[in-house]
Amino acid sequence: MKRITIPALLGLLLMSPVFGQTPPKPEKPRPERKPSREAIIDVHPKLLRITATIDGSGRFQFTRDSLKFEHKHWSRPTHVSIDGEPWKDLNATPGPWRDVADRVDLTKAWIVKREGRDTIALESTPDGFDLHVADSPNGAAEYSIVIAIPRLR
Repeated sequence: MKRITIPALLGLLLMSPVFGQTPPKPEKPRPERKPSREAIIDVHPKLLRITATIDGSGRFQFTRDSLKFEHKHWSRPTHVSIDGEPWKDLNATPGPWRDVADRVDLTKAWIVKREGRDTIALESTPDGFDLHVADSPNGAAEYSIVIAIPRLR
């Protein structure tokens, strides 16, 4: 059995409503605030999968209006696919990209997974992002990149 000390008993008595102390008022509900841009972004990002055979360097330019490849050195990429769909004409925006671009926040994209023997880098741009790829060793190599792009609600 626990003993109650006199100071503890006096404290309880002084805090009770019998001695003029009123109980605390319940908190008022807070007014709803307009959600920030970050709050309207879905927690499940779009995972964009890109595969290609690379022998040289260049960059994929992702904007809301288009997806282009800018060739830099050596050979152009071959066997390029976006989300499993072949992208044969690197001068034309692939079909899958048109379905995705308006529903994501391109400025907040990041690389989730990268496979390849040389450089893969993502650079944010005012209109979206650029994906830089470079395969400097002799011969071509397979590259696989997964990019997470937050969805807009």
